[in-house]
Amino acid sequence: MLHNLNRLSFLFSISIILALLIERYIVILTFGDGQIYSSSELFDVFLMSLRFDLKLVATILLAVVYLPAFLLIKFPNNILYSLIKASLFIVFLLIALLSFTEYGYYLFFGNGIDILIFGIIDDGTNEVVSSILGDNRLVKILFTYVLFIVIFIFLLIRSPRETIVQNKAWSEYIKLIVIILICFILARGSLSTFPLSRKVANATDNSFLNSLSFGPLWNLYYANHDRLENDFKLTTKDILKQAHVNSFQKLKEAAGYNDTYKLITKTNKNDFLKKNPPHVIFIQQEGWSTHIGLSNSKENNIYGEFARHAKEDYLYESFFSNAYGTSPTLNNLLLNSPISGLSQSKASKISFSTSSVLPFKENGYSITFLSGGSSAWRNHNIFWPRQGFDKYIGRKTIEDYYNYICDNPWGVYEEYTFKYLQKILIENIESGKPSFTYVLTTNNHGPIKLPPNFKKPKFNMEKLGFSSKDKQHYTQLMGYYYQTNAFGKFLTWLKSSKYKDDVIIAATGDHILKGYDNYNSPTKKYLKYAVLTYFYLPKKYDKLTKIPKNIVGSHNDIFPTLYELSLSDTNYYNFGQAIMNKNDDNAFGWQESETFLFSKGVVSKDMKLAPWDLKTKKRSLLLKNKKNISQYMKEVIIDTKKQILLKKYILLNEYETKK
Repeated sequence: MLHNLNRLSFLFSISIILALLIERYIVILTFGDGQIYSSSELFDVFLMSLRFDLKLVATILLAVVYLPAFLLIKFPNNILYSLIKASLFIVFLLIALLSFTEYGYYLFFGNGIDILIFGIIDDGTNEVVSSILGDNRLVKILFTYVLFIVIFIFLLIRSPRETIVQNKAWSEYIKLIVIILICFILARGSLSTFPLSRKVANATDNSFLNSLSFGPLWNLYYANHDRLENDFKLTTKDILKQAHVNSFQKLKEAAGYNDTYKLITKTNKNDFLKKNPPHVIFIQQEGWSTHIGLSNSKENNIYGEFARHAKEDYLYESFFSNAYGTSPTLNNLLLNSPISGLSQSKASKISFSTSSVLPFKENGYSITFLSGGSSAWRNHNIFWPRQGFDKYIGRKTIEDYYNYICDNPWGVYEEYTFKYLQKILIENIESGKPSFTYVLTTNNHGPIKLPPNFKKPKFNMEKLGFSSKDKQHYTQLMGYYYQTNAFGKFLTWLKSSKYKDDVIIAATGDHILKGYDNYNSPTKKYLKYAVLTYFYLPKKYDKLTKIPKNIVGSHNDIFPTLYELSLSDTNYYNFGQAIMNKNDDNAFGWQESETFLFSKGVVSKDMKLAPWDLKTKKRSLLLKNKKNISQYMKEVIIDTKKQILLKKYILLNEYETKK
């Protein structure tokens, strides 16, 4: 009996390891961006991969085969054996599905499975399915998986039935115990102090290769771990322990705060702003990548109507999105929160003091959230009013007002969102009360569905590096153009109106347009996280004239800039760096993947500086040869990491106090 189980387990193990090996090899060929990896580097990666695969296989065999085998030795029967056999086939098919899913994940996100995969549930299953079916590459992957299932079902049916012979000899039990001990060692993955895990696995400093080590199932496991951690499983005590301090005060000091650089800072006293508070609009644009913006030209007017405003006003191309998804970006921008999914978490009923709109609220502003998407998305219409918003306006209100139903699964056509924004702004100005409006656009999200009367722009695809027959990239460019053009039309209206001198506008991308390019090359590390950041400032409110357009930064710098531009003598959390206070020596930005942007280049987890490739016309690509970082860069990185822990502590403390 044990001989049959061992043979079955061996075949299962070899099949799993080979399947995962093939997936990794295909991912490297497809997404390695032609990089040349050293043989020793590849050997280390695949050796680490083998350790994780053996850990996975051993864990499955313990649960599905060898622990149930005690029953099979005691009560041998064909039914139990067939059940074990069928379970292994099912597990194999599930792992195959995850492998195909991860390949599709690389196509869209440029990396392995992570916490964003739960958007399949959180973002609305129908919308996500529409996105998948709207991408021919993912449809092909899905078809391949279905074919794979059919083949394995056929093999399962055709496989010969085994006869289980009763054998209760003590030698069978001893052999089984030895096998179980071996499986436990393999499942631990290490004979050293720490078991094999994400924390200790570091096959190479190349983040793309290193991420392949885990494989799809472990990536899913860690993604779920991160999700549970973000769902307020942590406590303030856990945060202090992670920071290696014993008090909130010590945590503040570790994050760089002191008597001169305070956690709560204050804008300058300004009598003009008190008497003439501007109306402020913040627009979060879906997939507003810097990479695509850099390609804008007379021949390829990707910006549309926005092109002239990009020249007239302040457009910063060297900004990072702090987070890598729409909802995480919202949480970061509007709540200073590194914890994502707050609106659907146990803390959804808490009103947090870190809300970015509270400084406006305290100055008598009316606060509105305008979304082109569903107001029920991620429980937003309930959650955000608790964070200081007076009202939340979503898709249904806009469609009802214009009596027009849009077929885009993610939200109303952008032109209607900006028309409604125009309506809100006029009403707010005429009310005599200052206003802050946060706008969330949605159309530049796959599948790209635009109005029937939309006039498709003509792009010279060859000039952009694509084939003239490349429908996928043309469709992505159309979505980008449509959204940006609609924004530009709104700006054109505003600048020609009597309200032009009373409104400040900030706009940025929530993240890059995913799937547009393969961003796994170290030379494209900047482009993987760079989003456009734009300001329209009437002269009487303008304080950015002396700041160079290539200044670097990230999302957490935008609200401090708006506070300094519009509010007098007002307290706010000092988590960012107002643009008017930046210069080439002190400016920086960061991304949650521990990637930091400086004026001289990009620093990743390896704590080495990849400098700009000066051969490119604009700062976009990086050199492969890295340099040591300065002491200032080290201090910025250490302080920022501690600030992230500090933010978590504040949020968790308020949750523990108010729940």
